[in-house]
Amino acid sequence: MTSLTPKPSQVESWERLPLDWHNDERMDALFAFFKDRELNPVHYDAKMKFWSDTIVAYCEDHGLLQIDMPTIVSRFRRKGKTPKCLDKIFDELIKQNRLISTNDYANSQQTSWVSWTFNKLSSPLTGWMSPGTPIDQEVFVVKEIVNKKAQQVVETLQSEVYVPTFDCVVSFTSFINTCRRCALIDENSINLVISALTRDKKILIDYIGDAKDVKIVKFVAPGTSVVRPLTEIENSVLLLRHSKERLEEQLKKSDQQIEGVLTDIRRHLKNSNRTAAMKLLRKKKLLEREHDKKESTIDHLNTVLTQIEQTDCSSLVINAYSSGVQAHKELLRKNGLTPDAVDDMIDEVHEMLEKQTEMDDALSRPITNDTTDMTELEDELEELLKQPIPPTPAPSLPIQKEIISTPVTDEYVKPPEQDPFADLELRLQKLGVQESTSNKVPEIASTTH
Repeated sequence: MTSLTPKPSQVESWERLPLDWHNDERMDALFAFFKDRELNPVHYDAKMKFWSDTIVAYCEDHGLLQIDMPTIVSRFRRKGKTPKCLDKIFDELIKQNRLISTNDYANSQQTSWVSWTFNKLSSPLTGWMSPGTPIDQEVFVVKEIVNKKAQQVVETLQSEVYVPTFDCVVSFTSFINTCRRCALIDENSINLVISALTRDKKILIDYIGDAKDVKIVKFVAPGTSVVRPLTEIENSVLLLRHSKERLEEQLKKSDQQIEGVLTDIRRHLKNSNRTAAMKLLRKKKLLEREHDKKESTIDHLNTVLTQIEQTDCSSLVINAYSSGVQAHKELLRKNGLTPDAVDDMIDEVHEMLEKQTEMDDALSRPITNDTTDMTELEDELEELLKQPIPPTPAPSLPIQKEIISTPVTDEYVKPPEQDPFADLELRLQKLGVQESTSNKVPEIASTTH
């Protein structure tokens, strides 16, 4: 049987080549036939996991959405040897639902578009197969890779959405180009991705125009789970864009025609054929008029499309403002915030601060149990000041009986201390209370020393 996929590249150049690939002893065991699992379950499971993960990873890295056994055998040839255990590996991948035969995958699709896709996909490959086709002749779909590629295509399309209202629709040609940017090269792989996206309601394929001759693809909008039906706005915008694209193509052809006519005019002038050159010059003028009309029409279409985009953006802004206002109102209502409530709260704060100030003043006043009237004390003090001050006797100097000579040394001599109560005694004498305090001062001084 001829291999399904193109001629393989050397597996040694694969970036995720298993580390054991260069271990001859290990690879001889992995290339050999499977023995009964009961003999060595650990080795059996390790070998099964090695080949299952390696095959799926290789298909993912090389964009293989469909595989068959001859392809894998040729891809993993090593030193002239090929794996002898792939039949068991394929059986296990089928049991795990990681590989699905093309017929079974086609039968699992529901929509008419997917059925048409798989009729086209399967006809050269599986139309002749019977349910009892040997596993080494069957073509399988790598389901998990199809799903990953389908998700990659959707994410790529969504990344180019500027206005969700009508940017989620593209021409079928643009959709195919996006698939090719996602490393889907062959038509079979693209059809598999289309079938998966249609089955999961991620894309919708339709036709627009009066003659229904324009094929388009609408994909799921960002933030939504399934694609929605085509709207009138999308249909109108698509027709405008399609008309603009057709006019741009005609404009390019018109440029080429004008350039060709100019070349012919120069050739006729070189041959001195002015009559022919004059005819071609009239034709050139007509082409230039048509060119200007088409260019003007394209400018008008661009203006209309720009206005539509701006209107949609304005609508989004208004909706955002409306949502913000509603959220603010709901927040005020939920928390009971009104102008009166705020005023009441501010008044309560002022009242609280005034009470706190009063308490602080009360706490700052000294605490005393003296009940003496200060007015009486001041009156008595005034009377004492009015009384005459008795004369103060001169203090007598003590008689020095003996002078003791002491040697002069470098030690510091402390000066005599002044009596701290001398000033107090003098003041008391002026108040006429010398007699009553003369006996107390020495006592106070003695206790201090």
